[in-house]
Amino acid sequence: MHSPLPSFEKCVQAIADTLIRQELPSRETPEIAEAIGIYVLAAHAGMPDYLRLAFRILTLVFDAWSFPVAGKPFHQLSPDRRADQLRHWQFSRLKIRPALISFYRTLTFFGLYSELYKQDVECGSHREHN
Repeated sequence: MHSPLPSFEKCVQAIADTLIRQELPSRETPEIAEAIGIYVLAAHAGMPDYLRLAFRILTLVFDAWSFPVAGKPFHQLSPDRRADQLRHWQFSRLKIRPALISFYRTLTFFGLYSELYKQDVECGSHREHN
C-alpha cells in the first residue's frame, strides 16, 4: 500500500522518471530512471545544509501540490499527470517554480547522458575520434 503522504525521495525519483520519459519517449527507462534518481538524490545530499533544506522543502511542496486536484502526491500520479504538473511549474510566473524544475532537469539530464555514454562504451559502440 502506498503512503498518501508527500515523500522527498519518491518525488525525486518520480521527477527523474518523468523527465527521462519526456526525453526518451520510445525507450524503456525503468532501470535508467532508478539509477538517475539515485544520482540526483546523491547530488542533493552533497549540497550545503542551507540549500539542501530549501530544496527538500520545495520538493515536498511540489509533491503535495497535486493533493487538491488529484487527492494524492505527485509521485503517485500517472506519468501523463506528472508531466502536466512539471510543465505547469516549468512555465509558472512564480520564479521559484521554474527554478526548482530547472534544477532537477539539469541534474537528471547530466546523469542520464552520463549513464547513456557509459552504456555505449560498455557495448563498444563508442569510438575514439583522433
